Amino acid sequence: MSEDLSLVDRLHRDMAAVRWAEPEEIRARARRRSRRAAVVAGTAVLAVLSGSAYATAGRPTTLAPPVAAPAPTVTAAPAEIPPQTLLTARDVPLKTGVRLSESGLGETVRVDPVLESCGRERGVPSTGPTSRYSRSQTLLRAAADRTAAPGPVLTQDVYRIDPDRGRLLFGAVSLLTDACAEWQQTGSAVLAGRTVLTVSTHRWETPITDFAGDESVILRHVSLAPRSRADGKVVSPTPPIEVTMVVRVGDLVTVIATGPDTLKDTVDGIRRGPGLSYADLTTLGRTAARRMCGAAKPPC
Repeated sequence: MSEDLSLVDRLHRDMAAVRWAEPEEIRARARRRSRRAAVVAGTAVLAVLSGSAYATAGRPTTLAPPVAAPAPTVTAAPAEIPPQTLLTARDVPLKTGVRLSESGLGETVRVDPVLESCGRERGVPSTGPTSRYSRSQTLLRAAADRTAAPGPVLTQDVYRIDPDRGRLLFGAVSLLTDACAEWQQTGSAVLAGRTVLTVSTHRWETPITDFAGDESVILRHVSLAPRSRADGKVVSPTPPIEVTMVVRVGDLVTVIATGPDTLKDTVDGIRRGPGLSYADLTTLGRTAARRMCGAAKPPC
């Protein structure tokens, strides 16, 4: 009996020492995995379909068994977000390839994770509201496009939240950018086989507001090249400028973030070649607002 009690005590002690991931971390991991899995699954389905067509060619046709009456169609609940609310490849003035999409329940509205980290460090509320429903997509760069690095052209999330919380979200973005106009983030990098402590400078601003929907804002995030904390030397290239658009129509909020080499804007000036200007972004924001109109409450 004493041995059983000792085992129970050890189990309790071991379980208490386990570090459980936060719900937001679990959802973020799941979203990344599901989008990667979607690419693999799509390729596998195409391969299976092609193989099936080849295997059945030339075989005698057999009578199919009786087909049961089709089940009644289940319509989507009014609160769900239809796929038509998302931007399409035709809306984006850049070449795009594979489109990955998914829907979710109870997702936290995320605008800029790095800005949220700054807010937490400086004591500014940074956790977004929790949505009832969400729908997300990633538009990948076309495989034939050799003018830019492979990866996403943009990502888009559409959330259905209480309109009052949607308005508070824009107030929270304003508070965060005021508190985090400039922020230095410490980290580390591997240089010549050894770990070097680094510091990175981040800057945020909102150059354009109220260009689409009931409320809208463009959030511009500039990251300077990470430097060694010991001697100030640059240890890695300057990251590209990131732009995030937030647009609200009724109880729907969309967050659209650009990928690497999507913008013409760089820290060194305007980049040559294809890319999105700020005029393109505001047009894209207005298109996103129009697409949300029919599904928003109240509708436009």
